[in-house]
Amino acid sequence: MTLRRQTRLLSLVLASLTTLAEASDDLTQRFKNIGFHLGSLTEFVGEIQVDDKGTTETFSVNPALGFSLDIELNEDWALIPELHWVLPREAGPGVSKNLFMLRTDFAWRGADLWRLRAGTSLMVNNMRGEGGTRTLNNGSSTSDFYVPAESRTSVNNTLDFGGELLLDSFALRTQLFIYSPLKSERRQYSYLLVATYYYDLGN
Repeated sequence: MTLRRQTRLLSLVLASLTTLAEASDDLTQRFKNIGFHLGSLTEFVGEIQVDDKGTTETFSVNPALGFSLDIELNEDWALIPELHWVLPREAGPGVSKNLFMLRTDFAWRGADLWRLRAGTSLMVNNMRGEGGTRTLNNGSSTSDFYVPAESRTSVNNTLDFGGELLLDSFALRTQLFIYSPLKSERRQYSYLLVATYYYDLGN
């Protein structure tokens, strides 16, 4: 390879690296806030029976922790990737439940004090059994039930809508999750109540 060709190739490589660095810097400048979230999840509203009278659950306390990143698209719109972890809880005798929510929202800021959000989530649900047997009431007597010693994970996709009240560096939000939105016979609803602290990245 001649010196002239080597010089041309080197110039092309340097130009490509410069373009990549400029694009990366532009993307970094769009990172506006890191959000730290504390909330409570209510799952499957109206589907879970809570007493012998047939009353179903409309609110429950299932603590959740999370964080997010606000990526500015323009003055009114932002893309918000988000991760929530619902703390482990009992899903039955000897069975624990662990839920991770991998989320992305498009957020529209309609005014200084509020914004609306729409997006989707992957709900990664892990169920783990301790093994052994559990003695439970069975009418007027008791019975022994086997608890499998295994772990199973399921993944569901949801359609999400939210409304957020913005108070300087803090926010309050309600987020609705719709399971099977296109199948009315399988459709279910959950919601998350969230308090957030936003750390300004200064961009």
